[in-house]
Amino acid sequence: MRVLAYFAIAVLLMAAQSTLGVLFQIGTIKPDFVLVLVLCVALIKGENAGAVYGLTIGLLEDIVYGNFLGFNALIKFLTGYVVGYGTRDLFKGPVALTMGFVFVGTLLYNLIFLVACWVFVPGYTTGLLVPKAVSSAFYNALIAPFMYAAVMRLEKFLNFYFETKY
Repeated sequence: MRVLAYFAIAVLLMAAQSTLGVLFQIGTIKPDFVLVLVLCVALIKGENAGAVYGLTIGLLEDIVYGNFLGFNALIKFLTGYVVGYGTRDLFKGPVALTMGFVFVGTLLYNLIFLVACWVFVPGYTTGLLVPKAVSSAFYNALIAPFMYAAVMRLEKFLNFYFETKY
């Protein structure tokens, strides 16, 4: 049930990102709702869940949007694992820490994206990637508290209704 719930949420967030993303666009920067979901799952459930959700949601994005199957899956997989691993023993309660972890996770995602583009795409130039990466990291950090609270509520709901022993 948990997998279906997260899959449905990922599909809804992808639809919202592609349709409503232009409403939330600031300049050329759009929010990446799906990446924030992967980072929040990695923060809450750890590196293994972050890697699995990053891989599955990345594959879903590759199937829907991508030209190269596995590219987003690899990047979101690595980002989810590293963020989950790096924050497993840290207290993630305050909102500022959650925003900071999502900010750093988004920068890490963009760094892995840049390295993967250099490796897999011949003749790739960075262009305006660094200013855009920092701007999108700030934007994702602003979204993070709302997504984190929603994922925490979903986890409490799923734990209460589906893992309660009667």
